[in-house]
Amino acid sequence: MKKSLLFVLILIFALSMNVGATKLVIWESAGPETDFVNTVKDQFTAETGIEIEVVPVDQLSQASKLALDGPAGKGADIVVWPHDRIGQSVLEGLLAPLPVTEKDLALFIDSTVDAMSYEGKVYGLPYSLETTALIYNKDLLPAVPNTMDSLFTIAKELTDDDNYGFLYPISDFYFSYGFLGGYGGYVFKQTDSGLDTEDIGFATVGGVQGAELLVRFRTEGIIPEGTDYGVSDGLFKEQKVAAIINGPWAFAEYKKAGVNYGIAPLPKLSNGQYPTTFIGVKGYYISAFSENKDAALQFIKWLTTKEMAYKHYQMNAIIPTNEEVIAMPEFQENKDFLAFATQASRGVPMPNVPEMGQVWDPMANAITIMLNGEADPELAMELAVEQILENIWEMKN
Repeated sequence: MKKSLLFVLILIFALSMNVGATKLVIWESAGPETDFVNTVKDQFTAETGIEIEVVPVDQLSQASKLALDGPAGKGADIVVWPHDRIGQSVLEGLLAPLPVTEKDLALFIDSTVDAMSYEGKVYGLPYSLETTALIYNKDLLPAVPNTMDSLFTIAKELTDDDNYGFLYPISDFYFSYGFLGGYGGYVFKQTDSGLDTEDIGFATVGGVQGAELLVRFRTEGIIPEGTDYGVSDGLFKEQKVAAIINGPWAFAEYKKAGVNYGIAPLPKLSNGQYPTTFIGVKGYYISAFSENKDAALQFIKWLTTKEMAYKHYQMNAIIPTNEEVIAMPEFQENKDFLAFATQASRGVPMPNVPEMGQVWDPMANAITIMLNGEADPELAMELAVEQILENIWEMKN
C-alpha cells in the first residue's frame, strides 16, 4: 500500500513538472536568420528551461499565415517581419501590445522604437536597422564616384557581354524609391498630426524627375530587362557586376562567395541631393493568439540584449538597434557600418500605416510600364497615384 501511494505521488509530481514546461514556436526566414536563432536557442533553454522551436517561414509571408493558423491554435508564439506591416497586422488582430517599460525601450535607438509603435502602443522589439546602399566589388571598381552621372559613365564602360557596371532590381519599388525620394517624391505627406495618406507625392515634379532617372538606366543600356533581385545578387556573387544596390542581409553570402566588397552611400543626384532610401526596422512580435505571452516576451528581450545583439551582428552582419552594441569601438571604427549609417541618415522610414500595403503593387506596375516604354514617367506616376488612392478607398469601405 505504501509503495503504491509513493508511486502515485511520484507520478503526480512528474505530471505537474510537465504541465509547467513551456515551448515557444518562432517563425523566421530560412537561411542566416533561422541559423542565428537555432545557434543561440539552447543557451536560452539552459538558462530558463523554456524550449524554442524555430520554424522556417518567410518574413513577408508570416502575417497571412498567422491570420489563418493563429485562430486555429497552430500559429507561432513569436513572429518576425519589417515594421511597415505593423499597422495592418494590428488592425487584423494579429499582434499583442507589449507590456514594456521605458527602461526596456531605452536600450534601443529611438527611431527604431518609433517604428515598432502604432497608435501609442509598442508591438515589437527591434533587432536590426536596414537600408540599402551601394555595394561594390573593389577589384572591379576601386573607387566609388561622387555623383550618379559619373556612375552612369563608369557603368557603361564596364558593361559588355556578361559583365555589368551597375545592377539592381529596378522594378522593385523598395529598391527604386531612393531615387524618387531624392528628387522630392514621397509616399505619404508628413504632417504635424502624422501621415496624410490622401497626399501621395509620386506625380509631383520631383517624383517624375526620379522616375525619369529610372528610365535612363534602361534606355542607356545599364540595367537590362529581366534584372530582378536574384539576377543582380547572383551576378555580383559571380563577380560579374562592379556595383549593386543591396542591404546588410546580403553580406554573409557575399563573404561566402569570396567577393572583395566595399560599401558606400549612394552617390549624389543631379539636383545636388542624395537618394533617400527607405529605412526598415525588423522586430520580434508576439502573436495575439499565443498562450505563452510572458515567456515569449522573456525570450525576445533576451534576443535583443547586448550579448545576443552582438552575436547576431557577428553571424549575419546586421546593423543592430541596441545602443550599447553600436557604441562599441568595433562599430565606430567599421567603415562598412559607417557607410550604411550615413545612408540611413539620408533615408526615410517606411510608413507603418495600413495604407502602405496599397502602395507596392501600383508602384511596381508603374515602374514596369515605364521601363517597357508603355507610358512616359509622368503618365506612369499619375496612374500609380490614382490606383493607390483607389486601393486605399476600397480598403476603408
